[in-house]
Amino acid sequence: MRIGHIVDGCEVDSLSGRIFTSINPATEEVLAEVADGDDQDVDRAVRSSRQAFDEGPWRRMPPWERGRLIGKVAEIIRRKTDELAMLDALDCGKPLKDNKYGDIPVCARIFEYYGGVPDKFRSVVFPSETGLFNYAVREPYGVVAGIVPWNYPFLNSCIKLAPALAAGNTVVLKMAEQTPLSTVELGRICLEAGIPAGVVNVVNGGPETGAALVRHPGIDKISFTGSTSTGKAILRAAAERVLPVMLELGAKSPSIVFADADMQQALAGVLFSGFFNAGQICTTGSRLIIEESVAGEFLEKLAARASRLRVGDPASEQTDLGPVVSRAQYERVGRYLALGEEEGARTYLSGGLRHDPSFAKGFFVWPAIYVGVRPEMRIAQEEIFGPVLSVLTFKDETEAVRLANGISYGLAASIWTSNLGRAHRMAAAVQAGIIWCNTVEYWDPSVPTGGQKQSGLGEDFGMEAYRTYTKAKSVFVNLTDSRLEWGPQ
Repeated sequence: MRIGHIVDGCEVDSLSGRIFTSINPATEEVLAEVADGDDQDVDRAVRSSRQAFDEGPWRRMPPWERGRLIGKVAEIIRRKTDELAMLDALDCGKPLKDNKYGDIPVCARIFEYYGGVPDKFRSVVFPSETGLFNYAVREPYGVVAGIVPWNYPFLNSCIKLAPALAAGNTVVLKMAEQTPLSTVELGRICLEAGIPAGVVNVVNGGPETGAALVRHPGIDKISFTGSTSTGKAILRAAAERVLPVMLELGAKSPSIVFADADMQQALAGVLFSGFFNAGQICTTGSRLIIEESVAGEFLEKLAARASRLRVGDPASEQTDLGPVVSRAQYERVGRYLALGEEEGARTYLSGGLRHDPSFAKGFFVWPAIYVGVRPEMRIAQEEIFGPVLSVLTFKDETEAVRLANGISYGLAASIWTSNLGRAHRMAAAVQAGIIWCNTVEYWDPSVPTGGQKQSGLGEDFGMEAYRTYTKAKSVFVNLTDSRLEWGPQ
């Protein structure tokens, strides 16, 4: 299979002819040859999007018409659910059932939500006693660079694309080189829906391609999801042109379990949040912070359930955990597994790399649980992006808050308690942009989310995301016959 860039309504090869290969992480076999973009390809895509914004119909068409086309994208996504679910299963190792019944329907809902937004967002008129007519409007930025990570390729592309399009922007998407297939398919879907050529362009490639997109003078706004280190580099580059940036970055999210929690519900939540998608989620509950009095019994049950998770072929609906995305990620997780023991943590559930000798190939990592973890350990502070759970215990609410907040990140947290007052106190005290109480990993396209501390800037979802992709303009119109007089006449 050969995959190209989507530029100006066509699928094209790189101008240099360069390609890279996309690998199935479950089999280590080549899935596709993919056009590898360089500065020339980025320039071609940005110029196309610039022309589509400056001269094309997209931002000038009636808002309801723009919304109708965005809604049509949702219709096509629903129709192609099986195909899209399989693409991400094969390309990034995410289990098929999670794509089919989770991600892809959510993607359709995202486009349905933003399809209804453009004709609802009105200008605001301000009262005046000076004979002026004052109003404020929000306008699209222009060309948006959307840079997307490998862990949720199709979903993250949709999260960026839908609100940016609803606001009237044009977009150049750049997917991580590990998982390009479904993002290119999203570009095709947009064309099929009738979105004009050049409004959505897709350029494939690695870090150099992303850097070329960030520094291109034709870009008006950057939206990036990925590691905190890369986000900081993008901020530094954007500062040279005072370019607005939206960032959704790293995390080390806590699952905080109190002794009065519904333990069956908490067990299910911690299991899901800690190991779902092999721990490759920015909101993964990779730190279990549990009340000391119930830790022993809880961990025994948790480890028993984690050890029964079905690791295997992500293309099978029977699989709970597929592989991690690449050899580089596989080796990274392995280094953290070794580091946990070096730092003095104890292995409670010994998962690890190719735990089952029947797996001759593939980047499979089995769930691992570490106890005796101290807050300062790297496995308690750094984002691993693998199925590795670090356990810390607390005696009271104050200590739970201290442990939860004792990191540089602040993306998400889950709180498990039957005490409603405590749930609200903890939600107020924990420094995170997303708080789940007695549930976890729940999303709604109408509810804004964002990170705190080093987990990001700006918001996804809701009307807040729409505003993120617009800039304010204030207009003052003199309605009187009075003339401005100042200085010598």
